[in-house]
Parts: sequence; C-alpha cells; structure tokens
Amino acid sequence: MSSRINTAYNVASKHNEYKTKLDFYTDFIDPSCMPGCEDFANQHINVSKYNAPKVCTIALRFLTHLKKENIPSYQEDGCLYLYYWLHTEAVNSKTSIENTLDLYKKLYEIYNTDNDGDNKFDKYMNKINKDTCDKLEKLIILYELFKKFERQYESETSVVNCNSECVTLFTSYVHECRTGYDNEFCKELRNFRERHNFFIQKVLHCDGEQYLLPPVENFDAIGMVIIPLTLILVTSFIFPLLYKFTPFGPWIRHKIGKKGNMWDNINEETHQLLDTDEIEKIKSKMRDYNIAYISS
Repeated sequence: MSSRINTAYNVASKHNEYKTKLDFYTDFIDPSCMPGCEDFANQHINVSKYNAPKVCTIALRFLTHLKKENIPSYQEDGCLYLYYWLHTEAVNSKTSIENTLDLYKKLYEIYNTDNDGDNKFDKYMNKINKDTCDKLEKLIILYELFKKFERQYESETSVVNCNSECVTLFTSYVHECRTGYDNEFCKELRNFRERHNFFIQKVLHCDGEQYLLPPVENFDAIGMVIIPLTLILVTSFIFPLLYKFTPFGPWIRHKIGKKGNMWDNINEETHQLLDTDEIEKIKSKMRDYNIAYISS
C-alpha cells in the first residue's frame, strides 16, 4: 500500500486518538479548575448530555493539552476534531453546524482571555467553517464504517465477507467531490480508497472489481477533447496580438529574417557554384572542339 497523501482532513483517519483524550477528560470534570467555565452558559447546550460548565471544562482542558504538545500538525488536527466532538458529543448533533461553531467560538474566547491561550490557535480556527465541518463529519463516518468492517474480519468465528458497506457511501462522496471545489476532500477520499482496497485485496484476498471502491478521479472524455481545442483557439487568438502589439513581433520577424537571409545566401552560393560548373563544362567542350579542328 502506498503512503497516504497529507490533507486538511488527516484527523478523520486517526480521530480515535483525539477521542480517547477527550473521553479521559469527561471522567474528571471540575469546572472550577478552568477559569471562566464555572458560570458558563450557552443556549445550544440545552440538549447536551453534559451541562454547559462541563462542556466548557472538557473543551478548555483539551485546548490546554494541545498547547502543551506544541506539535503544529497535532494541534491543527486537534482543533478541527474538537468541533466534531462538540457537535456529536456535547450537543448530540441536534443543532446546526453554525450553532456548534458559535459555541466553539465562545469557548475559544474564554480559553484566550481567562486561560492564557494567547490566541495560539487562531490560524487553525480561521480554517474551520461550515463546509470543512460538514466534510469532516462525512469522512469520520466513512472511516468508522470501515473500522466496523475490519472488526468483522478480526473475529475468529466470522466468515470472510467481501462486500463492504462503505461502497455506497463512498460513491456518493465521490460524486460530491467531482462536482465540488474541495480538493482536500478529494485527496482524503483517495487515501480512504487506497486503504479500503488494500484490505479487500491483500488481507481478505477478494477477487473482483465489484468489491473495490471506484476511482476518485473523473475521467471526462468530453473535457479531454474540449480543453485542447480551447487551448488551440486561445493560442490562435493571442499569437497575432503578440506579434502585432508586443516586442514579440519584431523579435520573431528578426529571427525569421535571419533564417530567410541564411537560405538566400545558401541559394546564391549554390547558384554560383552551378554557374561555375556550367562554365567549366563549356570550356571543356571548347577545348575538345579546338583539338578536333586542329587534328583535321
């Protein structure tokens, strides 16, 4: 299996690492240990299995952990995963992405103002938006489904099943990738496809294209024809303008002129050589004629 491509959604494939850390914090919740959390309230947490001060404490302890780790890639992935935890665990996905982001923003403000956050994660937080959050949720669901499929094989009593439930979901995401503009999402789908198909072929030893995930790339035959034609048309339109209104014109004329002169010189020299050759032939004939005349 080839090495995975680095993407903005790396955390999707290793989200359990961050989930384990957050689960640890849920077992030891004391809002008084995190300044700003004891009296925290938010309307979006009414449907949460944790009350607002507890959600605040868990989130801020996790952000503090990220800061101490001081590993940029770990911090960036952690900031993105914290949104996912807030949306799926803190508010149980019963509110909109926008409302969860609003909750996250308020918690991050408390972290910076009351807990020496120093705005350290601003550059990561600014990348988190409705679209990235939506894509992250989809990718994590896909990886969770695949993990479930892997566990079936790990069971000693299970019969090898080559049909993965990931196929239908993955195919719908590929369509979304092809019609959208998030290249990072497409790259992460390629990572998932590589991992899934490797497991199917090399671990389960299943034969048949029907068990494999389709390519993410969209081989558009029409596009393959239109793009070259467009380039030809654009070139044919731009070239006369460059020739007439830019230094490119005199430059190419100079080059063509030099080549033209070179060919003229070659032709002239050839012509001269031919003339000389003809003259020599005439002289030779004249000598032969004179010799013949004298002999007679």
